[in-house]
Amino acid sequence: MDVFFVYLLIVSATPLFLWDQRKSLALLHIPFILMLWVYFGMFATMELAMPLHIIGGSLFLVNLVFAHVAAYLIYAKPILKRKADPKSNLDIIK
Repeated sequence: MDVFFVYLLIVSATPLFLWDQRKSLALLHIPFILMLWVYFGMFATMELAMPLHIIGGSLFLVNLVFAHVAAYLIYAKPILKRKADPKSNLDIIK
């Protein structure tokens, strides 16, 4: 439960990192974050049936995949793009 709460705090900050370069992805991610917080509130205050646990686990998995795709788009893709461009490689050597 504690790990899930820490994950929620980190996930809640993800749109802030996306906002400069990928506003549409940041806006797309907000409903999933809200659903995770609703699930967390329900999990903390009541006993949930198995289908709700499956929905919560699915939301967690979707957000995990989304976060990794976003990290790739923000950090890895520009680096790989620069390495693939021969002109930029010459600029690095100079």
